Amino acid sequence: MTNILPLSSLTTFFFKGYEGGSLLKFLRDIEHSTEMLLDRWTIDIIPDDKEEKGDPVPNSIINNYFSIGVDASIAHRFHLMREKHPEKFNSRMKNKLWYFEFGTTETISATCKKLNECIEVECDGLILDLSNTSLEGIAVLNIPSMHGGSNLWGETKKRRNYNRMSKKVPERAPASTVTDAKELKFCVQDLSDQLMEVVGLEGAIEMGQIYTGLKSAGRRLAQCASVTIRTSRLLPMQIDGEPWMQPPCTVKITHKNQVPMLLGPPQKTPFFFFKKCNRSRD
Repeated sequence: MTNILPLSSLTTFFFKGYEGGSLLKFLRDIEHSTEMLLDRWTIDIIPDDKEEKGDPVPNSIINNYFSIGVDASIAHRFHLMREKHPEKFNSRMKNKLWYFEFGTTETISATCKKLNECIEVECDGLILDLSNTSLEGIAVLNIPSMHGGSNLWGETKKRRNYNRMSKKVPERAPASTVTDAKELKFCVQDLSDQLMEVVGLEGAIEMGQIYTGLKSAGRRLAQCASVTIRTSRLLPMQIDGEPWMQPPCTVKITHKNQVPMLLGPPQKTPFFFFKKCNRSRD
């Protein structure tokens, strides 16, 4: 008896999936993968003025990341152009060139400059001090990869006897909120620790530097179990790469559940597969 498994049934987190090539190697990677849990987050967008119309919010669940500001602005421009002229986006190379063009335009126009003046970020009840920053974007991360593999959190420094959470403990360890810059250097990302990482971005140029490896990461702002963001003007936002324009609102992000996924064998770039399971609920 032959079982047919559509490749579309395997949802890829991060940027790498089946793109042709050796199907046998793809299946072997799945065979030798390791099962682990992935956190999922609920995002609730509460508009200040319900009468003010904005774009529809694309999703109510975060699997990978949420961001607001410069990177969402570039993604939104890309989205609008692709919707208007789909024939201009028929290859990966063309898509990269378009992203480069929109990134250059955003660098010049700086539409999200002085983001700290129109945004308030609260992590587990603690309001972050952004008064002395020149950030143009805020990203809330669940995974160590976004924008085609960029690790905005960056590498974590090792400290002797530092063990924030043991992976062997089946129950949730007490959540710890970290906002101190020195302590954040030692905070490790974990896909199943029920914690998020909050990162600040200085602009489109910094994003390009991180993507090309010229800069290691963005600015670490916090590691926490819940995030509330309040905005006072129209701003671009995105959930897992799906952008929209959002009028003034309150954004609340809380833990939803965990789902099993398959972690592929070590490669040059992270390779993750999502394993569908009846135990998870949307």
